[in-house]
Amino acid sequence: MTDQKKLCAEIFRLAGRVRAEVIMESSESALTRFADNVISQNVAETSTRVSIRFTDKGRVFRTSLNQTGGAALADAVRRGLAALKLQKKEKGLLSPPAPRPVGPAAARLYAPGTASLEPSFRAEKAADLARLCRARGMKCYGTVENGASRLTVANNSGVFASHRETWALYSVTARKGEGYGWAEQYSPDASKIDYAGVNARAMEKAAASVRPVPVPPGKYTVILEPAAVGDMLLFLGYSGLGGRAWLDGRSFASGALGKRLLHPSITVTDDALAGPAAGAPFDLEGMPRKRVVLIDKGVARAVVHDRRTAAEAGVPSTGHSLPQPNSCGPMPLNLEMAPGDSSLEEMIRSTRRGILVTTFHYTNLLRPKTVEMTGMTRNGTFLVENGRVTKALRNLRFTQSVVEAFGNVEALSRERELMNGWGRMCVPAMKIRDFNFSSATGF
Repeated sequence: MTDQKKLCAEIFRLAGRVRAEVIMESSESALTRFADNVISQNVAETSTRVSIRFTDKGRVFRTSLNQTGGAALADAVRRGLAALKLQKKEKGLLSPPAPRPVGPAAARLYAPGTASLEPSFRAEKAADLARLCRARGMKCYGTVENGASRLTVANNSGVFASHRETWALYSVTARKGEGYGWAEQYSPDASKIDYAGVNARAMEKAAASVRPVPVPPGKYTVILEPAAVGDMLLFLGYSGLGGRAWLDGRSFASGALGKRLLHPSITVTDDALAGPAAGAPFDLEGMPRKRVVLIDKGVARAVVHDRRTAAEAGVPSTGHSLPQPNSCGPMPLNLEMAPGDSSLEEMIRSTRRGILVTTFHYTNLLRPKTVEMTGMTRNGTFLVENGRVTKALRNLRFTQSVVEAFGNVEALSRERELMNGWGRMCVPAMKIRDFNFSSATGF
């Protein structure tokens, strides 16, 4: 993998007396894709992406490149410095930060065996599922992925922070006629994924979904599996738990820290250091991340900050900067929701009439202040009657405020699942009353 420290030193040499900050990520990844019970694609990629931010006398300019050999690096720096001189001066531009101690990352985030998996490993996992699906008159679709990456954030004021991790993802959709079933598992260690369990869940849902029936739109009790809960928590974090939205009055927590806004069973923490959704122990300015309790038993306690929003709010930074400058502000990227004392099976047994949702699809934010979002159910939606799953349902569109939904929680599961996407999350399953399904989708 690229010698990132050496590349940073060369960038700083070329920048001379101009302040320079570097965000560099090198990755080696591989993916095997399958469809209709056969492998359709096998790809591998090695890449290094470099983003350089120059600041000088109130001016700022950022340039990016993915070629670092030969004259490419020198040319990018030369062009960046020339463009910097043409920028207008910005008021309140923060100087690059001075170095601060960064703690170690969680050791479990790097598994050497996962970084070096052979294509035959991925092919065998796809073949195992294809054999099972053929035997049951099904077809399978999905991916097996693995990779390793190193992230470095540095500046010529002395900041240098580097983090490496590995990942593996097994994502499966099974189909039987009109019935679809989906399951997925992510882990930093490919050997920790329950491939047989993922296969079984996807195939069971597909078999149970063969003859879906419609139900009218309206408000229902819902039982959301962790993937659907994760979609909602992602929007809550993006829209409402960052310092910029909070300062601008766009967050559901604006002016309401210390007040109970969600159900008392809801506790949400951002913890990149040691939590189940841990990641890089520093932000994208190289500042150390802090563990932040955002929601404590339904009470809004805090939002995350970078240096700029922390200065405006008069509080310390929590180390949650995105690349600067940006209009989004800081974001929580390592969210976990505390578990409950129930299980998915117990939630179903306790429901007189409701809807069981495997996952959501095509979700979008409608109203940031209440975190109202819309989307559709997908790959396994079922009617629950008198404590039993009785019918497969055609997919439904929902339009629902996450703040309202997380205020109507009836149960959370003891078991939680780790998900990776825009950041990382660890979430339980959830039972919610009065969830609004706004229309049927017709498929």
